[in-house]
Amino acid sequence: MEEQRNEPKIARELSSFTKAREKMVAKSREIYGDYDYLSGSRAARRLRKYSLKEIDEIISSGSLAEQRSLSRNYFLMDGLYKRIIIYYATLMKGAGLLTPMAGYGKKLSTDHVQKRYYGALNYLDKLHLEELETKISLRALIDGSYYGVIQKLDKNDFVLLDLPAQYARSSFKDIYGRDIVEFDVTYFSTITDKEARDEELSLFPSVISKYYRKYVSGKVTCSWVKVPADIGVCFSFIEDGCPLFLSVIPAAIQYDESVDTERERDLEEIRKILIQKVPHLQTGELLFEPEEAVEMHAGAVEMMRGNKNLSILTTYTDVDSIVSKTSSDAVSNNLEKMLQNVYSEASVSAQLFSPTGAQALDNSIRNDMAFMMILMNKIARFVTELINELFGNTNVTFKYTILPVTYYNQSEFITDSLKLAQSGYSFLLPSAAIGLGQRELLGIKELENEVLVLREKLIPLASSYTESGEVGRPAKTAEQKAPSTIVKEESINNQGGLKTDE
Repeated sequence: MEEQRNEPKIARELSSFTKAREKMVAKSREIYGDYDYLSGSRAARRLRKYSLKEIDEIISSGSLAEQRSLSRNYFLMDGLYKRIIIYYATLMKGAGLLTPMAGYGKKLSTDHVQKRYYGALNYLDKLHLEELETKISLRALIDGSYYGVIQKLDKNDFVLLDLPAQYARSSFKDIYGRDIVEFDVTYFSTITDKEARDEELSLFPSVISKYYRKYVSGKVTCSWVKVPADIGVCFSFIEDGCPLFLSVIPAAIQYDESVDTERERDLEEIRKILIQKVPHLQTGELLFEPEEAVEMHAGAVEMMRGNKNLSILTTYTDVDSIVSKTSSDAVSNNLEKMLQNVYSEASVSAQLFSPTGAQALDNSIRNDMAFMMILMNKIARFVTELINELFGNTNVTFKYTILPVTYYNQSEFITDSLKLAQSGYSFLLPSAAIGLGQRELLGIKELENEVLVLREKLIPLASSYTESGEVGRPAKTAEQKAPSTIVKEESINNQGGLKTDE
């Protein structure tokens, strides 16, 4: 009876799974077995320990493939190199703004234009751009470039297939400045199982799979196929596609070696030798016979058995204690210098990880944000082209903008954008910085005003937005203050006095 009652439920589950399976996007096992080096067990990654000489040779004169292998290897070792790359890849918050622009003589308020605008907003929500931007940033920082190909693109779906970096390159641009992706079809020949190879080919656009069959049959001799610009995707910081932070690796290795040396020195400083010196009589005779000295030695060893940093030596003279200590005056700042060298090679301020001054840290983060905006602007252009391809026409075009908002300057950006809003500028900027999408903002305001009617139930608190209650000049920010002012304020704070603003 129990089995009969469960049959309809099981049938429904199987039916639901079958429907879901039909919409699943196939993921290449071969690509992710090799290219997705961020997943898998540590043993499967086959990490290698390079010598400093090998690393210097690869950085100075190695091939691009060798440089990428070196970068991946040390990213997976969970050291300073990985920490710096993750910092840059996750620095930007991914706040974006979609702006519709009506054609000449057209209005955004017309129904057919608004329909396209709302359709574009819905599509952006499906893209999960924050996750996509982080993934692209991480790959571009590790490999030097991110390569992909659009597998499916319509108003309901968007599938971007990652390409293995060692089989992709970009040497040309089209007339619009877009990078032309080239893919080496010999990649498919590395898959020895025919059934698996055919499955792999089915994942790629036909322009690639057809070219591979031509290459195998001898109709073409070059293994590199140019992917059309409308489906090929390439993001890089610099044109040569070299990993940007390779110079950090030697400095990081030297720092690790210095840590080991310093640890050995510390152990040496706490290691002691207890010397039992058995005295002689004035006549020169032994006070204790050798057998007695042996017993004394054994007793001292037994008494000090629990102290692993103490050794016992028994001899026929006085008793003394000697501390084995290596002078470290000349190298007292060695570790600090080596660590600073790592950040210097990466052009990253050490203030990010051990801040000592607010002004230096703030300026460093601004520089890092400017650096990452190079990649963010390219991604924004890519999204703009996608949206216009699907929803733009002569009546309306769109532009997607990634705002210069990080998790560090979010509060400052919101404050500045609210000041602009008081003068009639966009109300969307502060909401985007908070993390609210344009549709989310509309939904929240409609919920508050039309459903919950919060305007009648909650009275806003007095603020600079509703009334001006600020007296005197606004306080300066850290970057606006002179170094002498910062030193003075820190001195006053340390003394527990009152702080004055100059």
